[in-house]
Amino acid sequence: MKYEGKNVYSSGEIADLLGFDDYHRVSNYLSKIGAKNVTKKGNTRYYSEKTKETVITYFKALECKGSGESKKDQLIEELRTQLRTAQKESVDKLAEQKKEYDSKLDEQKESYERLIAAKNDDISNLKDTVSNLRDQQDVANEQIKQLTMVTKQAQSLNLADKSPEQIKMLKGDAETKPEQPKEEKKKDDSSNEPSKKHWWQRMF
Repeated sequence: MKYEGKNVYSSGEIADLLGFDDYHRVSNYLSKIGAKNVTKKGNTRYYSEKTKETVITYFKALECKGSGESKKDQLIEELRTQLRTAQKESVDKLAEQKKEYDSKLDEQKESYERLIAAKNDDISNLKDTVSNLRDQQDVANEQIKQLTMVTKQAQSLNLADKSPEQIKMLKGDAETKPEQPKEEKKKDDSSNEPSKKHWWQRMF
């Protein structure tokens, strides 16, 4: 049977490969080593190619008793096989976890890059706005400067068209009143002062 494009085996199929009439020997061993099935159809569990090889290696080792191998050596080989299988499964599991982690890390990286790009666009737009405002301010200052110059020129031309008397009236009466002579001033001051009275006049 195939599952996700790979061959999978039931305990009965593994027993047939070993030439066993009783598949319970295989299922008991699978339970003993804690083998996990990759899929299940009805009540039948199916195991991977690696698990099948582990089972076959184990029972083949038991059949080698007559070849001079001791039970201890068979046990050691069985343990080595199981260890290699467990290590391979652990490596595969770790590789899958690393793949998932790398995928999430790439997604976070892309998200941060998009966020940074958006912030950079905002900063660039703000710089452009500030630059435009400065340019507008420079134009306004230049216009004010030119307007001031034109106003001064217009005032100069306006004064040039007027007679000296008109210019004098515009500027106001700049001439001050002639100062009174000191003698006249003293005379006026003396006339304002009350005349001195004699002592007998003060009594009456």
